[in-house]
Amino acid sequence: MSSGERMDFLNIYLISIASISFGHILAELLNQTNLINLIGKKTSKISKIGIHPLLSTIPALYLVSPRLAHTTASSLLKNNVINEFDLFIAVLASNFPLRLMYVYKYYLPVLVPLLGVVALYFIGLRIIFDIILLFVVMIIGRKNYANINNTNTYDNNNMNNNNTANNNDINIIFSKEIIKNGLIKGLNSSLNFAKTFTPVFLIVVFLIKFGIMDKLSIVMTPILKHLGLDSMGITYITTAILTPRVAYGMANVMLGYNYSIMTVLGCMFIGNGLFVLVYEWWSRLLPYYYGLYPKKTALKLIFIQAFMPASYNLLLGILLLKI
Repeated sequence: MSSGERMDFLNIYLISIASISFGHILAELLNQTNLINLIGKKTSKISKIGIHPLLSTIPALYLVSPRLAHTTASSLLKNNVINEFDLFIAVLASNFPLRLMYVYKYYLPVLVPLLGVVALYFIGLRIIFDIILLFVVMIIGRKNYANINNTNTYDNNNMNNNNTANNNDINIIFSKEIIKNGLIKGLNSSLNFAKTFTPVFLIVVFLIKFGIMDKLSIVMTPILKHLGLDSMGITYITTAILTPRVAYGMANVMLGYNYSIMTVLGCMFIGNGLFVLVYEWWSRLLPYYYGLYPKKTALKLIFIQAFMPASYNLLLGILLLKI
């Protein structure tokens, strides 16, 4: 391993720790100052789609920073004011606005100029999955939270100063003591995150540097041939396992060689699905979720956020290749 490669992983590690630390500190400051209650009051109407009122801020926070949203939800879960079911419903409901943000920030400015109408089909077919999940969340959530007052807010001072968080007039509190407490609690949470994240991250680096990904690509080549893919399609998918964004450039090449839209879309969806199953869930999500949630909760979140959409992508990709 060269010093440049070591530095890359070191940067990833340091950026991950720094961003999570920032998220923990910000989440604690929002709690301590009562700002999270104010945000909850302003966004309480979101709970009408089927989210627990105490988690009504999560979809909005997801658009700002998914990490901040998870640190906020993790704090609520650790203090037993919500349960796993409430968390999962809120996360699933947040996927749709998050997808729209990706469409605005990446798909439209990058994929559409690169792939044209194929990109529009790709965007539409990906959003369908999130719309279906949102619809299911609305049905389940509304049934479960029908009798919960939407104006309830989280009494942050169960953890600190016995505030009046449930009052209609929310008092925003700023003081040196409040800010100090928020910083201390945020740093303590960050330290606990680092203790769990670090060993898992080291295992991930070890697996990557010993060529596990390359071996998996070789093993998968004969399987992909059974789907009727030629060398170009197989090359696209094996590239996508490592980096989907590089593979999108190959999709443009495939269109230049007059591959059908269905074939290109099929490769794109299979590539994205395998990227999640083979690489992303254990290299990115596992260390992150393990640092924030109890192990069983983290594994369930990985299933919801990785395996479910990956399965959709794979099944849709296979269907498109067979049409």
